Amino acid sequence: MSTRMQTLIEKMGGVVRVGAKPFAPLSREIMSKFLDIDRKEFSDYLDYLTCFGGETYLNEVFYKLTMYDNGLPSYCYPPDSPIENVVIKKGEFGCFYGEGESYQTGYSLSDAIKKMENRIPTNFLPIAENNYGDRICLCIKGEKIGKIFYWYHENEWDEEDYLDDFGKTMPEEVKMQNMYLVGEDLYDCFNRMVLEEE
Repeated sequence: MSTRMQTLIEKMGGVVRVGAKPFAPLSREIMSKFLDIDRKEFSDYLDYLTCFGGETYLNEVFYKLTMYDNGLPSYCYPPDSPIENVVIKKGEFGCFYGEGESYQTGYSLSDAIKKMENRIPTNFLPIAENNYGDRICLCIKGEKIGKIFYWYHENEWDEEDYLDDFGKTMPEEVKMQNMYLVGEDLYDCFNRMVLEEE
């Protein structure tokens, strides 16, 4: 793991695994099924998984994600649209997915991909989920490659509703209406989190 990532995680209180089980690091070989492991844009994420593995979360659970763009989604409807843009300022990160025999099905990356098929935009990989049903996604292709997004389930898009509202098929970019940028990479995502005691 890069020194900067390790130092940041230690400063934030460290990482624990669900059920207080020992860490089950993931190999880059396993992750090569899901993304191009040679891309530098994924290095923080891959470093995290090869050190801690999945089924892991920050020990200090009161850290909140901080959205870019004043909490506006990556796609905003124009002011005259019948659809309102949902603003979110903070969010929960949750627990990373793992892959392989050492992981429960609920925390399996393969399982998460199946569940989120046709629910998140193409070119995105769900990497974590929180207790509220929201997902943390990594862009694995395209101009936003390597960036971390918060997928907000309460504002999930519906292609049939869009067709009814606008009389045309939903363009791919509109599917970013419930995706919020939270990090240029995983390090930036963690570094921008704010500790808020409840």
